[in-house]
Amino acid sequence: MLSRRFFSSSRSVAKSVVTKLPNGLTVASKPGAQSTSSIGLYLNSGSRSEDPFNSGVSTLVGNVVTASKTAREAYALSGVEVGSSNAKEVTGLAVTSFAKGNSKEAFKAIKALVSGLESSVSDASFVKQKAQEASAFAEAFENQHKSMVIEHMISTAFQGTSLALPTYGKADTLATLESSDLKAFLGKQFVASNLAVVAVGDVDHEELVKFATELPVSAGAKPAVEPYHFLGSDARLRDDTLPTAHVAISAKGPAVSSPEYYAGLVASQINGFYQHSGLYSQFSGSQLAQFFNENPMCDEFDHFSLGFSDVSLWGAYLETEHIEYLDEVVHFTLKNWNRFSSGTFTETELEQGKAALKLKLLASDSTPAVEAEKLASRSFLHGFEESEGEIIKSVDEVSHKSVVQWAQKYLYDQDIAVSGTGQIEALFDYNRLRNDMSMMRW
Repeated sequence: MLSRRFFSSSRSVAKSVVTKLPNGLTVASKPGAQSTSSIGLYLNSGSRSEDPFNSGVSTLVGNVVTASKTAREAYALSGVEVGSSNAKEVTGLAVTSFAKGNSKEAFKAIKALVSGLESSVSDASFVKQKAQEASAFAEAFENQHKSMVIEHMISTAFQGTSLALPTYGKADTLATLESSDLKAFLGKQFVASNLAVVAVGDVDHEELVKFATELPVSAGAKPAVEPYHFLGSDARLRDDTLPTAHVAISAKGPAVSSPEYYAGLVASQINGFYQHSGLYSQFSGSQLAQFFNENPMCDEFDHFSLGFSDVSLWGAYLETEHIEYLDEVVHFTLKNWNRFSSGTFTETELEQGKAALKLKLLASDSTPAVEAEKLASRSFLHGFEESEGEIIKSVDEVSHKSVVQWAQKYLYDQDIAVSGTGQIEALFDYNRLRNDMSMMRW
């Protein structure tokens, strides 16, 4: 018997439907009035389901599928574009984008891709070519300083576990992957209980369910993921050829499904984002933004809360060309975090943070494919997607007291994960940084 849960909100486009098939496969859809739509086949497996010897295999599988002859023909003959996506815990194996009214061709393309999956990953020369391309991409990713230091921060935080593996794989490992590695990965991960068929846009849910039941997918138990282990530590790649310093710092937070997670999201929006070159003036922006605007030592900061199924990382990315002030930049940022556990932030700041968070969470995604990935992630994690009303309610329930309690539990006197690159000579050693998580003086 099919189990289904409907979620409605003030806008029809935000209403999602999630169905669980008897074989364990998840089917989720969200209607919309966009000119384009998306249907995707998602694995509840990403880099976290890999190991040091096949790091990047989930990325490579997606690349092989989307570059296959079937995918190329779908675009050339039917106007259906096939792409893929990668994250720590979710892989978009075959994500189609198509014009309104062309869903039947998208269905045909995905079914053909699934049917030809074994053949695609068995082509040794084709897999080798795509492995080299994926390796080059992973190597180039290291030059994206902000993304790189955050990735390395995650790696040092969870070192020794699969959650520490890079999202797109390690360049040297990717270059050695072969067809047998892809087959072994799919043999374990490509089972109904670990898959979701997700649609956003002009797609009927009943048709999507019927299509999902006809996919040639074997039954099987969902593979377990390795538990995380957080370790206070730092990873530094000093590079004096860069004109700036890039640093990411975080503390361990609650899982995405935890009621406490929203308190951390609000706290991250209270401090928010800052660019010295932006249109800032006195008394605008967060207190930390005002401080750095009056004392120009930081060029940019961006607070974040990176959520996973069983843990999160709450922290900030910092960038400055004033390398001689890097220690002060980090010090005053961490001192600002102490305001959450001491409760010295104001109700006005709290309401501004909540308003900013609602705007961020309820903003429309750039494409239906991006929205489909989010719907897949939420369906895997919760079995449903929160409606706009539920999101607003969760944010509104965050109080001054709940943020203080969250900070006293997850921030005050807690270990941190630190990553840095560029001219980071002035970045204090780990113990000095760790002390700032509990000292209450400036």
